[in-house]
Amino acid sequence: MTEPAIHAPGGIIYEPGERVLAVGRPFAWWVLLVGLELVLLIVAAIASSQGQQVIAYAALAAVFVALLYLISGYLQWTTRVWVLTDRRVIAKSGILNRTQAAVLLERVQDASLTKPFPASLIADYGILHLESAGIHSAALVTEGLNEIAITGASRFYAQLTDALTPGR
Repeated sequence: MTEPAIHAPGGIIYEPGERVLAVGRPFAWWVLLVGLELVLLIVAAIASSQGQQVIAYAALAAVFVALLYLISGYLQWTTRVWVLTDRRVIAKSGILNRTQAAVLLERVQDASLTKPFPASLIADYGILHLESAGIHSAALVTEGLNEIAITGASRFYAQLTDALTPGR
C-alpha cells in the first residue's frame, strides 16, 4: 500500500529527487481572534442600538486592533513552514525577507517531542526538539530548526524517526 502524496510547499529549494515526507505549520492561534472580532462587533451593534455611542466606538476600535493582530498572525502562519524530506529538515519563513535553513538528517543526533496541554488536544500541537552535529549547528538555532512548534506534530515526529532509522 502506498502512502498518499504530500503537497510540497512552494518557495523551497529542493534537491533533485528529494521526496517530501511531512509538512508542518505553526499553531493557528489567530483563528481565535475571529471569535473575538464577532463578539466585539455584536457589542458595538448592541451599544449603538441603545444609544451608547462611546461604548460602540470603543468596541469598533478594539475590532480594528484585533483585525490588525489577526492579519499579522495569518501572514506569519502562511509564511512559516517546516518540511521533512528523505534527506533534510527544512525551515522556511519570511514575507519580504525570506529565509530557508536546512539540516541534513545524517547530522540529527537527537529528536524529542513535547506536547503542551491544552493545545496538543486541539490540533495535535507539539514542539519537536532537534539536536544536530556540525560546526554550523548553533547557527541553525536562530533559523528555526532547534525547536519546531507545529500542528500535526505526532505525524511529523513519526516520519522523522522513521527517516532517521531506516530499515527498522
